[in-house]
Amino acid sequence: MTRLADRVLAPVAASPALALVVVAAVFGALAVALFKLATPQRRLRDARGRLIGRLYEAALYQTSLPVILRVQGRLILANLRYLALALPGLAALLLPLLLVLPQLEVRFGRRPLAVGETVIVTATLPRGAGDSPQLAGDSGLVIEAGPLRRAAAAEVIWRVRAQAPGNHALALAAAGGGPALELIVPVAVTGLPAVTRARHGSVWRQAVLDPAGRTLDRAAAAAHLAIAMPVREVRVLGTPIPWLATFTVVALAAGLLVRRPLRVEL
Repeated sequence: MTRLADRVLAPVAASPALALVVVAAVFGALAVALFKLATPQRRLRDARGRLIGRLYEAALYQTSLPVILRVQGRLILANLRYLALALPGLAALLLPLLLVLPQLEVRFGRRPLAVGETVIVTATLPRGAGDSPQLAGDSGLVIEAGPLRRAAAAEVIWRVRAQAPGNHALALAAAGGGPALELIVPVAVTGLPAVTRARHGSVWRQAVLDPAGRTLDRAAAAAHLAIAMPVREVRVLGTPIPWLATFTVVALAAGLLVRRPLRVEL
């Protein structure tokens, strides 16, 4: 999925803001089309009409408490019927969201390090771990400080400085030897690279929280390895806006724009 996302974003990767708007617009249009396929459109239109009628009824009939209660009951039932018909469409959108949002987060939510920038690396040790593991970087990364061990949290911390552009590797190895645990750190890389912030021990946590990284082996030197990569600042018309807010607004706007041409009932 990560490689596919790289290929899809490649034509617009030079401009993160443009890439985010394009992806959001395409997703919004496709989401509306998928909603149409997953819902009974005629019944949904009728249910929405009845719901609107009940809303007018609730606004008009305020004569006595029994009347108000009957009107409110009809309104609640109409709302439940509408939600029941719309639910398959919302459920159909869940899988695309679970696939797309994590891929966007590793690109628009974080950025590569700049040359000279420092970052904190934290390894959570497995139960019963003895000596602290050793962290080493290639020629583009320098270990400036550490290891600092927090016994209460079973964590070991290092400070790492980037000193050369490119995709560089950090290797974490147990004190007694064994296979090293690798973490790729991009430095001054242009475009929209997938930036890893953590490696998890669970396949599902890795896929949802950080699909750019690989799942840890059970025999790894750490139960969890995290690097505090900086947040990417996406600017729209010169204003920094959280990428998720931009994505949501553009996707909703695109969906509403294509709703009528596609004849979609919402």
